[in-house]
Amino acid sequence: MVWADADPGDIAFADQHAAHGNFRAWAQLTAHTRTALARNGRARVDQELLRWAFSRLT
Repeated sequence: MVWADADPGDIAFADQHAAHGNFRAWAQLTAHTRTALARNGRARVDQELLRWAFSRLT
């Protein structure tokens, strides 16, 4: 679960900067965020990790 333990501020940050309330954008962002979490061995999303995920969006 990517977003269950995320800080609400980080979720709002992700929506404002990348997802814009769009389901397809959230799905793509979630996939990249899961990859980033796995690669970095992190348990929680943060803004640094989200910025990396944003850079992978098409």
